[in-house]
Amino acid sequence: MSGHSNASSLEILQRIVENYSIPHKHLVQLIIKHGILQAHYFYMKFIQYVQVYDSQGNSVTQPDDEQEKALTEKLIVVINNALSLLKLRLIQTNDEYDDQNSYIVLLSDQRSSDFLRDAYGLTQTEITLFHLWVNAICNSENGEISKHEALSIASNLLVKGKKVDEEHLLQHYISNKWLVMDSEEATIRLGARGIAELQNYFSSYADELQLEKCVICGKFIVTKNRAIFCKMCKTFSHRQCCLKIMKSVGTGKVLCPGKLESGEPCTAELRPPVEMQSVNQNQKGF
Repeated sequence: MSGHSNASSLEILQRIVENYSIPHKHLVQLIIKHGILQAHYFYMKFIQYVQVYDSQGNSVTQPDDEQEKALTEKLIVVINNALSLLKLRLIQTNDEYDDQNSYIVLLSDQRSSDFLRDAYGLTQTEITLFHLWVNAICNSENGEISKHEALSIASNLLVKGKKVDEEHLLQHYISNKWLVMDSEEATIRLGARGIAELQNYFSSYADELQLEKCVICGKFIVTKNRAIFCKMCKTFSHRQCCLKIMKSVGTGKVLCPGKLESGEPCTAELRPPVEMQSVNQNQKGF
């Protein structure tokens, strides 16, 4: 009887997910406010909104991990259909420093510079400074720069006669989660939201920024010292992409999907280090 009840509850939830309504609107408001949320938190907030606004007296049971994943993917599709006229969309992505969580990011289909200007009212000088910071981060050995270096870059721009409040601008990008500062406020790196928004920018300047694409997901890798390098075909993979495959196949092995110079599949075994330091981004939304 319990199994039948759970199946019925899941069917109700699937129908609610597939039809854009009040819970979806509240979720959109939440993601617009924060820009990025942990995927599980994103899903649980939707369940909360359903229970408040659209359960019609039905109890909503918590699905298992695979069901939650499928419902989240469907939820993103439904919301994106509603957001298309606004040139906004949601994607699910990873943080290169977080092995435990995936994230939902709100993206604009505008160029990153246009979005920064239109959404935040930034001047061209402020956008230029941001791109200088991005370039320095991407060209650094470990995908981050010191706060001192960031402010020095700003000072060099000021010498050229540009006017900008670099401290305020830095905090602006951090509060909007494009940039992330470590707990000691000493180093700065690109956050998952920034990396997601800048994929087109990376594509235009990949050689200049010395970036490589993940052979698994096809997205650019910023922190190469946390990525997995295949010595056979000389390709890189996100550590998180490898870990996801390992979890899904259940064998603990990942075969490189790259190609050798001969054009043959690589299939070398990729071995992500068992543990790497993860950074808690506190990006549940609050």
